[in-house]
Order: sequence, then structure tokens, then C-alpha cells
Amino acid sequence: MGYSCTFEGGFFMKCPYCGKEMAAGYLYNGSQPLQWLPNSVMPARIKFTKKEEGITLQNKFKLFQESGYRADAFCCGVCHIVIAPTE
Repeated sequence: MGYSCTFEGGFFMKCPYCGKEMAAGYLYNGSQPLQWLPNSVMPARIKFTKKEEGITLQNKFKLFQESGYRADAFCCGVCHIVIAPTE
């Protein structure tokens, strides 16, 4: 499954399923880095830590500017799919 992403003063991404333009945005989590985890794995219990079995999204944390972690992501309003880059 491929996708296209170009930079023209901002990011543009087409949905790999339907080919329509995706909306740029972000995923937010307060105290832990955003990770994809298999169904059999529970999230980390200690704040600001990651699970070894997880795939970490490209997180940004700004201590006094934002309260928590955020990862850039794209959303397709037609397919209801969210795509986010990993580290």
C-alpha cells in the first residue's frame, strides 16, 4: 500500500484507499508518547515512557508550550482512515 506526499508550502497527502486529498492534523496524548500497540499489549503504566513492543509515532513534546505529546497525522473524511508517520 503506497501513498503520495508532496510539500508545497504545506504537506499534501492522498488517501491510499480512495485517492482523495487527506486533511492535515495531529493526534494528541497528554502524558505518554503516541504508539501503535498490538491488541495483546497494554500501554505503559509510567508517564513519559514507551513500550518496547509498540511502534512509536513521530512525537513532539514541548514542556511549557503544549501540555502533552502530539504526532502529525492525515485523515481521510471519505474512508475514515488516519495515517501518521513513525519514528
